[in-house]
Amino acid sequence: MVLLILFSNFSPQQVMLHTDEVAKRDIVSDINAVVVDEKQTAELKQQAVSRVQKAYQEDKYALTNARNDAKSFFINVNDILNNAPPDGQQRLKELLKGIFVTGSQFSNMNPSELSRYLLNANANDLQQMEQATNDMLAMAMDKPVTEEALDSVYEEIAQQSNQLGFAPQAQEIVKLLSINVLRPNMIYNQEATEKARKEAEDSVKPVQKNVKAGEIIVREGERVTAEQISVLEQLGIQRSKSYPFTLLGLVFFILLSFYLVVEYLKRYNADIYNNEKQMLLIGLIFIITILLTRFLTIIEIGNRPGVNAMTGYLAPVAAGAMLIAILLDDKLAYFLTMIMAIYVGMLTGGNQLSFAIVAFVSGTVGVYRVSRLSQTSDLAKSGLHLAVANIVSILTLFIITGNFSLNLALLSIIIGTISGLLSAILMIGAIPYLESAFSITSMIRLLELSNPNNDLLKRLLLEAPGTYHHSLMVGNLAEASAESVGANPLLVRAGAYYHDIGKIKRPEYFVENQRGNVDPHAKIAPALSALIITSHVKDGLELAREGHLPSLITDFITGHHGTSLAKYFYNKALEDDGEGQINENSFRYEGPKPQTKEVALVMLADSVEAAVRSMQDLNTEKIREMVRKIIKDKLDDGQLEECDLTFKDLDVISRTFCKVLEGVYHKRIEYPEVIVDELTKRREHYGNDDN
Repeated sequence: MVLLILFSNFSPQQVMLHTDEVAKRDIVSDINAVVVDEKQTAELKQQAVSRVQKAYQEDKYALTNARNDAKSFFINVNDILNNAPPDGQQRLKELLKGIFVTGSQFSNMNPSELSRYLLNANANDLQQMEQATNDMLAMAMDKPVTEEALDSVYEEIAQQSNQLGFAPQAQEIVKLLSINVLRPNMIYNQEATEKARKEAEDSVKPVQKNVKAGEIIVREGERVTAEQISVLEQLGIQRSKSYPFTLLGLVFFILLSFYLVVEYLKRYNADIYNNEKQMLLIGLIFIITILLTRFLTIIEIGNRPGVNAMTGYLAPVAAGAMLIAILLDDKLAYFLTMIMAIYVGMLTGGNQLSFAIVAFVSGTVGVYRVSRLSQTSDLAKSGLHLAVANIVSILTLFIITGNFSLNLALLSIIIGTISGLLSAILMIGAIPYLESAFSITSMIRLLELSNPNNDLLKRLLLEAPGTYHHSLMVGNLAEASAESVGANPLLVRAGAYYHDIGKIKRPEYFVENQRGNVDPHAKIAPALSALIITSHVKDGLELAREGHLPSLITDFITGHHGTSLAKYFYNKALEDDGEGQINENSFRYEGPKPQTKEVALVMLADSVEAAVRSMQDLNTEKIREMVRKIIKDKLDDGQLEECDLTFKDLDVISRTFCKVLEGVYHKRIEYPEVIVDELTKRREHYGNDDN
């Protein structure tokens, strides 16, 4: 596809002129006309047709019919043996001749030998042979079998039958019968094949070339000069002798660029390289970007050559770069921006370097603007930033080349603005479809999930308000230290908001939602209490599936406790148990342990927030001691062994948690009663004056 797009910019016309040749007619260039290269179009159509595979229709009754034929054979054999006619062997011989029709080349026996064997065979022998034939047919027809593939299937049956362990004559009968009754289970559909070939042929667009109207490149009777041939080649009218080398050069260029992208992914984004869906997404975005660029560069706006010469600045490289940054990785987006900018230079004419530079600047600014989204309005704002970047870069290039003028400045502002807004619109419009098609949870989706108006979050607020505010606090704690340890702050925040949604089902059993002195756990056994508490993970996973939450969020629900122990109820059970029969595993969460830094951060923030909130007479030292204790307990319990947090990261997290918690639980002064009374009197006084 990429080769065809680039090739469309170099593909020649049918004219073939040589230096010093006398032109027999005027060669006129007309860019407002569309010239179709019939030969090239026919070749492309032929290639498209040749790539169409034959269409087949499944015969669902092929195996059944084959088995019925085999069954009829054994019925006839049994009938002959049971009736024992005088000419029994001759009848068996005639019957056996029928199964030699197809597979005689695979047989080294004759019907006479086989008929003598059948004449002495018992019922059990015949039954085993029939079963073996059915098994052989099932094995052979378990895969698609076409008419062309029959010979190879025959050979496979011949090999398998030699391993049956029967008498040689019995194996021969099974082999020949199986080959004879075997039939294709995939029937060639000529109508569907012809239709597919016609559709492939019709899908090939004519190779078109735009030429200038009215300009004579070579006049009739003139000797053709090398300069004229060069002009004709640039316009695509002259079929150059170097045409095969041009095509070969394009192939090498495409292979080189793809090699660079693949090597970059192998070294720096191995997870993307090993993900077929994400690799397909990169290819799709890349192809659509250069395809749109090619489309925009062939647009002709009336008879305005100045405007038409600047259409290369409309290349939507920024749209492709921003999509890759949002859906995959911002560093990868920077690299691909450079590659796509080079392709823009290849696809355009005239100021190729200028078009490539503006495309690179635009794409880089776009990636920078969307690499750390905090709200969805940033997407719309990115279009304005792109417009400014385009305008500045276009004007700068005009000043450098000495072509600056007021008309060009105004035109640059218009084209730069259109290009920036167009890229933003394309990016915003494509995101939902690409997210859905490739099952990607982008930053946009995370922003939507973080919105308090989300149905699940609203339910959490109304049905378990204590858990809701606890989740907000956990989100603040985890997000504060996320970026400093290399985690995704937006993902951490969204995951924290949903990590405890399972508590919606039984909110009164969790202390943050209890009001008054009513404790439902006081009336039930510690083991049951532990089961209720730990089940909020499964309940949360069920709610997440109902709410179609992405797997990135469900990881927080299942992993924010890891395999931790419900210590309070475990200790209570130990106190109540006098025989030491308590199983610690029944008081642990099912896990899994956190697999990523983001989930581990939420686990630590969840435990720290709950522990600090339960403390009395808070002060800075107590908060720090508790934070360090919680993190050490999780580390000693092995809850952090499957994520890639380092000891340095844990130190950063500890200090960040302490800083946030000290700000929340800072010491407050108590207003003296006399001052409060005085303030009340003043309000009443001023209130009366207003009346």
